[in-house]
Amino acid sequence: MLLIGLLVLAGGVTGTVLSRSGDGGAKTAQREGGVDAANGARASKGDATTSSTGTKNRNVAAASTTPTTDPRNPDAWPLSGAKARSKRVPILMYHLIAPAPAGTAYPGLWVPPTELEAQVEALDSAGFTGVTLGEVWEAWHGDGRLPSRPVVLSFDDGDISQVLGGAPVLRAAGWPGVLNLATNHLGKGGIPMWGAKRLIKQGWDVDSHTVTHPDVTALAPAALEQELTASKAAIKARLGVTAKFFCYPAGRNDPASRAAVEAAGYLAATTTEPGLAARSDDPFALPRLRVDPGMSGSTVVALARGTQAQTAGTGE
Repeated sequence: MLLIGLLVLAGGVTGTVLSRSGDGGAKTAQREGGVDAANGARASKGDATTSSTGTKNRNVAAASTTPTTDPRNPDAWPLSGAKARSKRVPILMYHLIAPAPAGTAYPGLWVPPTELEAQVEALDSAGFTGVTLGEVWEAWHGDGRLPSRPVVLSFDDGDISQVLGGAPVLRAAGWPGVLNLATNHLGKGGIPMWGAKRLIKQGWDVDSHTVTHPDVTALAPAALEQELTASKAAIKARLGVTAKFFCYPAGRNDPASRAAVEAAGYLAATTTEPGLAARSDDPFALPRLRVDPGMSGSTVVALARGTQAQTAGTGE
């Protein structure tokens, strides 16, 4: 009986090894909705499963189901008080995290997961740490702390590619993101409920990008108020979180729309005007840095450091 038991145990282990090797490992591309999710995987810098040689051997399935070592420890971040309040912070702007389809109307909105991965790796190597806008705000106006080089990665509109192509990259780094959600994108054709809830579980903030993504400067006061309040209410009712910040669709804003955003109870709002965000800025006109397809990691690092200028862009 002992011999039989040993043979069964050995066979089970062999079967497990064969089943793992047969899935193609980290090379397996798992496509959903046209997004190559396998491009999003990256070994975490501080993960105990990463070898001392830095071998990267995770696929997206592992990144989305296997806990990673989280290098974020806000209590240990070095900047607090006056140093945190004076810190200028880059807010990077992304949209779809996938290769641009041929003939798409807005090819500049598509950043492939491989490029995002290279950018996050470069930022991490340059000493940056991903944070949320909420964490920045708490350090600017409360008793929160910041890492020595904070960076916010924001993703506009709401799309499945942000879950399948973007989130695994940030998760592997131990970083959160910010989803600027147009709430009519929540569901079929945009970002599914399970996807948005997954981002929240991974530490992302969800902020408002209106309901229908209009030019808010062209709306009548009542219609503008509806876009601002209904989007916030939908995020609370459907996702269970409070949208504290607002993001202007295509960056378009004017004094009337900024006043309406403040009246709707938001703490601040982001634009598409280039620059590093600071506590001294108009809180309802915070700048962001647009990341275009084809940008190298070193270019994104230079943008985040403020050593490379960027021309203004509208975004979408």
